[in-house]
Amino acid sequence: MSLSLPQDQPYYKKLHKILQSVPTREHLLDAVVNAPFHELRRSMHLDLGIVMLLMVNAEDKTIDRIALSNTPAADGAVKMSEKPFGDIKIPLAHKRNVIAKAITTGEPQMTADWALLFVPALSAQAARFNQAGAGIECSRVYPLKDAGEGGALIFSFFQPARNLGPEHEAFMEAYSGMVAEVLHGCSTDGHEAPHLDY
Repeated sequence: MSLSLPQDQPYYKKLHKILQSVPTREHLLDAVVNAPFHELRRSMHLDLGIVMLLMVNAEDKTIDRIALSNTPAADGAVKMSEKPFGDIKIPLAHKRNVIAKAITTGEPQMTADWALLFVPALSAQAARFNQAGAGIECSRVYPLKDAGEGGALIFSFFQPARNLGPEHEAFMEAYSGMVAEVLHGCSTDGHEAPHLDY
């Protein structure tokens, strides 16, 4: 797979190198959600607060939360959550959930309301408590089309959607492509993609 990287080549090459050089599959998913924060100045410039990885569980027909970035914003969301991170599962066929919509349509989705990320696993109030704990203004869901049975990355920002521009879109598109590439490699080399327990 040949990736077309945005103009800021060194940053994206470093991200790609991080994902490609993870020593074990057990650490790959942790690297996926934390690599964008390896250069703090860059993640702060993007106002990026959280990256989350979700994968489709083909047997249960659910979208499972697999890995969450190790950031203060993510910690704030986890502390506010009424359910443990790994217990929040979304039916793949759910019509209102924007993660399900992104995966089933193959089109990125934006929301300023975490109720649409967590429905039906959490009530709207509980989901918004999580969002308040993280201090997040908007989240963009990018489908991972070539990652096993399917999945998505959620990029959550401290800025409202109207303040996100071409630089943010270029980052999300390029990074999602890198992640899909490494996860596809895991699922086609005879091994299951790794699963982390949170």
